[in-house]
Amino acid sequence: MPIRSTRLRSCGDLMHALDIKLLRDFRRLWGQALAIALVLASGVMILLMAFGMFRALSDTLNAYYERNNFAHVWSAVEKAPRGILTEIAAIDGVQTVEGRIERYVVLDMPGRVKSSTGLALSLPENGALPHLNVPLLKIGRLPDPQASDEVMLSASFAEAHGLALGDRFDILMSGQKRQVRLVGTALSPEYVYAIGLGTIMPDDEAFGILWLPHAMLAAAYDMAGAIDMVTLSLGREAREDRVIAALDDLLNPYGGAGAFGRDKQLSHAFVDTEIRQLKSMSQILPPIFFGISAFLVNMVIGRIVALERAEIGLMKAIGYADWHIAAHFVLLAGLTAVLGVLIGWAAGAWTARWMAAEYAAYFKFPYLIFNVSYDAYAISAVLALLTAALGALRAALAAAWLPPAVAMSPPAPPHYQRSLFDRLLSKLRFSQPTMMIWRSVFRWPLRAALTSLGFSLAVAIMLSVGFFEHALNRIAEVAFDQANRQDIALIITPERSRSVVEDARKLPGVLQAEGEHYEPVTLRYGHREKQLSIITRAPEAGLARAVDSDGSVVVPEEGGIVVTQTVADALSLTVGAALEVEFMSGRRETHVLPVTDISEQYFGLGAYMSRATLARLERSNVVVSGINIQLDSAQARAFDSAIKDVPGVAGTVRVQDMRQAFEDTVEQNIAIMNGMFTLVAVLIGIGLAYNGARIQLSERARELASLRILGFSNWDVSYVLIGEIMLITLAAQPLGWLIGYGLAALMSSNFTSDLYSIPLVLPASAFARASIIVLGTSLISVLIVRRRIDRLDLVSVMKTRE
Repeated sequence: MPIRSTRLRSCGDLMHALDIKLLRDFRRLWGQALAIALVLASGVMILLMAFGMFRALSDTLNAYYERNNFAHVWSAVEKAPRGILTEIAAIDGVQTVEGRIERYVVLDMPGRVKSSTGLALSLPENGALPHLNVPLLKIGRLPDPQASDEVMLSASFAEAHGLALGDRFDILMSGQKRQVRLVGTALSPEYVYAIGLGTIMPDDEAFGILWLPHAMLAAAYDMAGAIDMVTLSLGREAREDRVIAALDDLLNPYGGAGAFGRDKQLSHAFVDTEIRQLKSMSQILPPIFFGISAFLVNMVIGRIVALERAEIGLMKAIGYADWHIAAHFVLLAGLTAVLGVLIGWAAGAWTARWMAAEYAAYFKFPYLIFNVSYDAYAISAVLALLTAALGALRAALAAAWLPPAVAMSPPAPPHYQRSLFDRLLSKLRFSQPTMMIWRSVFRWPLRAALTSLGFSLAVAIMLSVGFFEHALNRIAEVAFDQANRQDIALIITPERSRSVVEDARKLPGVLQAEGEHYEPVTLRYGHREKQLSIITRAPEAGLARAVDSDGSVVVPEEGGIVVTQTVADALSLTVGAALEVEFMSGRRETHVLPVTDISEQYFGLGAYMSRATLARLERSNVVVSGINIQLDSAQARAFDSAIKDVPGVAGTVRVQDMRQAFEDTVEQNIAIMNGMFTLVAVLIGIGLAYNGARIQLSERARELASLRILGFSNWDVSYVLIGEIMLITLAAQPLGWLIGYGLAALMSSNFTSDLYSIPLVLPASAFARASIIVLGTSLISVLIVRRRIDRLDLVSVMKTRE
């Protein structure tokens, strides 16, 4: 028993000594450990940030939808009797059905010269809240069902105009202007992302939602006993496609334009697309950082094992087991991982909360449910620790398997022989330091290749994120400089004859006016289909045009149809394909037309047809749904005053305001994203260059000291250290460009939807910027390590065994 007790105490003493050594090693290598930890922290941060925002937005959206009974299906009709709701309720799977009146109106807001557009929704006739898409009252109350001058506004629109309860403004409804009084403000799950007709970005001053008494809207639009919008909620077991088909059959006689589910509801589609993009980002980027961290850990731990061969042999000689030695080096990597996890947790949690709050404000959520579950932290920590352990495993096992006698002997010197490459270098007559650089790279090709791959990934991250800026600039160029050159677009409801265009030309300041028409259709090709609106314009139209990828104007040919690239990709169309076109209004006939051309359009789905072709197919004159206007800026105020009193105008779209809102949003988002990922790329560069230079310095200290003794200057010695790292960094650029291009293409594909597409645009300047940042970071990092050369103790270095 005494002997056993002594052995236990000896084992405990051994482990205690090993623990002390572990902490001392970690403190001695704090610079290299911190560099690795920061790279690892970047992966943890992005994983938590993307996953945290994804969960926060998903949880908030789902809670909002559930609490406020967000509908599952919508269908617009022209004028259906309210009694049809009973028949709709009988459809198998329908849980709740509601009908309402829904009309776009022009608003004359106090203190604003420009008109605003509103979407007026009728409230239930009994004065209660709707059963579906329930508005969340923020201040005030609902309008009195018998009142003819009370209105409730979307909270963001009221705030943008500085309105308080009791304030009055004018609404132009059905050609008549009436004054209304604000009695309440609310948020709606149906308009989390609220954009007006023909616009691409929310603008709280230009567009708002209004809730009015049903009787007030019915009287204004001759809709007594009728509705023009149906909303449904479905049971858990309901088949949405079957419900939509049955609903379309019921509403076809009343001008039903095709029912649709949540996936095509504009507000939900935008938010859902954003959430899916965050999920994609959390899957694409973190593995890059974890992979680089594993490589860095392997480099550092491998070098420590090489430097501590004698100590390893001594430890094994005095009784340490193989697993003690292996565990020691794995734990050293683990301490680095723990540091990275703690930094990543702090940065990720703060960034996720801040960005989730920004998203919640942008999407008009009434609250934010931010609760990144413990599993997210646990997953990120496990991945980080596993990364470090895998990175250290090879070196740790190599240390464990060293026999004590071998470990305590000096390592065999590298086997040098004059190769073909050496002869080539001799022919090129490089200087001796340059020869040392090239020989070091080619004698340890695997290490050089892996280091180069790490730098390539840093370049790739810069490219893959930086492409957004160029893509969005391309979108703005096509959308606002080439395709839409009008100053103002007027939305006309109900649709009118082309004579309305002549009336528009008489408005103050109008230099040119061109009419267009939107025809709702379903396009089918094989088993694929898309619902959208075909646009028809006069052949000579020049304010709004379809353009191809080169910016050339695309004119629809007689008897054919032009589709946008997004539609062509979604339906697998090529020029000449026979496309089935089902018209959702009028005679509701189906025709097969050839695809005559493909145009470029980055917002929404689009198709174009000549006015003559549409008139022939529908056997009627084409009406006007919108008017594009070129305006004399000197008379803009006069035009703005006049348009507020023009009957038939349901809304105005100001192209320059839309462009400014787009550019402001892009500038803000791109600045944040570029700044964040530039920092991440810099951290990768620092981690690779700093650790690589430290390892080179420790490995080649005798060589560098020998150069000093032989008379080489400090610059010559520094050149060997700097040159090798910079050569590897420079060699990484082409592969980084290739990987970055691939990641950008992957993001472009994943971020493209029916709402918008992101073109893959990477000019030469993007490649140059990514390379300059990574090269500059590497140079600065290695210069920091270079200062150690000035402090080399030549005598001590030359006395070492290696």
